[in-house]
Amino acid sequence: MNVGKFFEGWTFRTNRPTYAAGDELTAFVTGYADGVAQVRVGDTIITLPDADRGLTDTLVRLRVTAFDDAESTGTGELLGVVDAET
Repeated sequence: MNVGKFFEGWTFRTNRPTYAAGDELTAFVTGYADGVAQVRVGDTIITLPDADRGLTDTLVRLRVTAFDDAESTGTGELLGVVDAET
């Protein structure tokens, strides 16, 4: 059996995904640090300075405004809250 053919095309996800300014994504606000909302995707943290308080565990849409690949951190702007009914 050729195991190489079985695994052909497979890739592994990273726990530190990277983003570029302008990327849009949907993720949960996981908490706040110093009053600023944080979204975590694996070990990557994106802060949302313009987000209101009280969004913990809320699914939001955001646009990345800056990202540091070396630190796996960035900032973003809140585009909206995802309606749980849709």
